[in-house]
Amino acid sequence: MRNAYPLLVLSFQFLAGCESMSVTNDSHHEALQKALLLIANQNQRCPIPEDVIEGRYLATGLPSGYSPPPLTELPILKEESLWQVLAKESALPVPNNPRVRNYKQWYLSRPLHLETVSKRAQIFLYYIYQNTKSRNLPTELALLPFIESAFDPYAFSKQGAAGLWQITKPTGKSFGLQFQPGYDGRLDIVASTHAALDLLEYLHHKFNGNWLHAIAAYNTGESRVRKAIKANRAQGKSTDFWSLALPRETEHYVPKLLALSQIIKEESHTSLPLQFIPNRPVLSSVTVTHQLPLTQIANDAGLTGKALYRLNPGYTAGLTLRQQQSQLLIPKKQLNYFYQQPETLSYVKNKYRVRHIEPGDSLYRIATLNNTSISDIKQANQLVNNKIHAGQLLLIPVK
Repeated sequence: MRNAYPLLVLSFQFLAGCESMSVTNDSHHEALQKALLLIANQNQRCPIPEDVIEGRYLATGLPSGYSPPPLTELPILKEESLWQVLAKESALPVPNNPRVRNYKQWYLSRPLHLETVSKRAQIFLYYIYQNTKSRNLPTELALLPFIESAFDPYAFSKQGAAGLWQITKPTGKSFGLQFQPGYDGRLDIVASTHAALDLLEYLHHKFNGNWLHAIAAYNTGESRVRKAIKANRAQGKSTDFWSLALPRETEHYVPKLLALSQIIKEESHTSLPLQFIPNRPVLSSVTVTHQLPLTQIANDAGLTGKALYRLNPGYTAGLTLRQQQSQLLIPKKQLNYFYQQPETLSYVKNKYRVRHIEPGDSLYRIATLNNTSISDIKQANQLVNNKIHAGQLLLIPVK
């Protein structure tokens, strides 16, 4: 027990506070008595300042009088909107022009118009943006239906133009649109979007890469813009868009588009009443191989006939095309349900089955087991990377 005395004395020393004791100068017995006496003495205190005991110093290293600044609220992470993307990617220069300024004010003074049209655009705008981006076209072109039809897919003009893009029959036929009983290609979102962008690409090429001339020609026709350029050149005048003598509608058409693009860039400053549109696909295209009622396809997709027709207004008779393929838009969130129905694979061109992702699955493993490629799976599911998670449903191409 002799060897335990130093340890016992040190323990009493710790309990007694900070009074030092020596076990070398005193006997073990005397040291133990001294330790017990220190503990018994209730007036014994450690020389620790009161502000340290009462304050924050022991826990934080800060004096008792220290008051930290108030905690700032952490920003809530919000999903990026398509409007933000359009603002960041817009590239057409916007001059300080009175026509542009007037239309900027025109939009800002009509918040109900912006709200109404942007609400209609919620369904189709990302699909159109996808198509402009895949062609490396200016993203501002995705806003043309805002100007042309106020994003009303059933819009008709007195001049015979129709649909989101307000294409006439002659122009539509020149760029591949079909017209037959029960079907109007101008109203078909898929077909008219391809035709409109084909036309804009053609005009851009014809006007030597001048987008403002191309956009003006989309509105009034190629020949009118050419004549205006030729007339200005003959008079030694500038041939830029702002100097051309064009129909009044066209003179205001281009500034209206530029003003809208400029306003969207400044959305955070002007508090525009634009309806939120997510920066991700909301529609998917499926190819139907033969004629079927839209109501049957809608039922297989878990939709009402009215809901499917709203996305595909070109099929005016409620039937897909005879003896040729039809491209229909359906909500992306309904794809898995659609391909789980037993009848679906009998009438779609691109066939898929639905796979439930299990723990440990990877795109490489799934592609290998199903004799397909990672890129085909990513394309079918519109995946931006190779990440998948357990519980997810994926469309797997069927060879």
